[in-house]
Amino acid sequence: MVMASKRGEAHTPSTGRYLETERVREALEAATDYGATYAEVRVVSLTESTVAMRDGQLERAIPGQELGMTLRVLANGSWGVHSTTDLASLNDQIESTTRLAKAVASRRAKGERPIGLAEVPIFEDEHHWKSTLDVRHTELDAKIEHMNDLYRGATGHDDIVSVRTGWSDEHIHTELMTTEGMDRVWSFQRSLIHGMVTARRNGEVVSYRTRHGGQGGLEVIQACDLVELGEQAQKAALRLLEAERAPSGKMPLIADKDLTGVYIHEALGHPCEADLVAAGDSCLDGKLGHKIGNELVTVVDDPTMMGGYGAYPIDDEGVNTRPKVLIKNGVLTEYLNHRETAHHFDVDPNGGARAQDGLHHPLVRMSNTMIHGGKHKDMDALMEDIEYGVYACGTRGGQVDTGRGSFQFAAQEAWLIENGELTRPLKDVSVSGLTLEILKNVDGLTRDASLASPGFCGKGQTVPVGDGGPVMRIREALVG
Repeated sequence: MVMASKRGEAHTPSTGRYLETERVREALEAATDYGATYAEVRVVSLTESTVAMRDGQLERAIPGQELGMTLRVLANGSWGVHSTTDLASLNDQIESTTRLAKAVASRRAKGERPIGLAEVPIFEDEHHWKSTLDVRHTELDAKIEHMNDLYRGATGHDDIVSVRTGWSDEHIHTELMTTEGMDRVWSFQRSLIHGMVTARRNGEVVSYRTRHGGQGGLEVIQACDLVELGEQAQKAALRLLEAERAPSGKMPLIADKDLTGVYIHEALGHPCEADLVAAGDSCLDGKLGHKIGNELVTVVDDPTMMGGYGAYPIDDEGVNTRPKVLIKNGVLTEYLNHRETAHHFDVDPNGGARAQDGLHHPLVRMSNTMIHGGKHKDMDALMEDIEYGVYACGTRGGQVDTGRGSFQFAAQEAWLIENGELTRPLKDVSVSGLTLEILKNVDGLTRDASLASPGFCGKGQTVPVGDGGPVMRIREALVG
């Protein structure tokens, strides 16, 4: 039995423990006795709610409480992993999970390196990012009121045929104990509101997505003028009804903060993940210390950026987070890593281990990834010498080949640039190219840089992320 002995309705994860520490220590010591070189127990309690509305009518409201535990055992240079919702079963799984690790090790391919872990500082502490307005105390009526503000802003035009709004919030409480003596507890919250506005005219149907959210509680939602956010989404949807098909070919491209952020996340951030580099699936393999972009370009991944949707205080291996400078003045300076890849590359871990929840093991992941601002005053300064080009905003998704370093993204909306001015709205704009070519072709960045819309990143597991930057000018990109 490893669950804390005193539980009840008064228990709050920010002050209590799910794990009974002495019994977990006994279980971890048993893992060592069975031959483990390292073992850890990580428990995640997720208190969440989701709400969905369509055209101002409530469709569903789902509160939830999830509790998951993952046991990881390293033996003979291989992992054995066991995940469960039954915390009381831990002691019964130690021997079998250690045997599993040894069995995996016995099948290791000839020449394959055994897994090792970089050393890290050992802490016994608690760390809680407390929200100004704890989202767990927000009533459903209040959530609906905020969603209706977004809805009201998006409606009011005959061509708007549907408005879907959504809400999600979560309180994440994590406990980690290891054979090295690590005993850490941390918690934080995220809140998100979003909408999808659909417009129709003469058989033409278009849609526009909008989001607002970040790390924190109800105060994150209250900080946004949701009526205005809805109005902006409505105007964008109506513009798309009038938009022309995009031109095709190589031309100058200006990307707004959203598209800049998605580009730097997908095209650069993923190739910087050290597990992909170690697997030979990154175009940045062997390029540390090399100049890979214009000297204007500095890129940081920063989980300590409070308010960012990808922020977290401690990674899922118990390592303190810090900003990671991936590119500095065009030079690749650092990969994202966890303890395993840090050992592989003989560097210090930098807090990049993230798991979707308590039932998943940590992978190397991004957090809040953005380009620093440049020297141009504003977007007008970026456009003034462009005779013919495209200004693209937001993203409808895309695909990236991290090994080849190629990408393709679809923008939510765009404008034609003619003689330094925005002229006609465009639709169905896609941008493609090679990461290293585009980084070298970046020749202008506005001074102002910030995180854009919150998002989610899939890599076998889904985690919240933030990305953004300045408005970015690319000297030549393939538009189609």
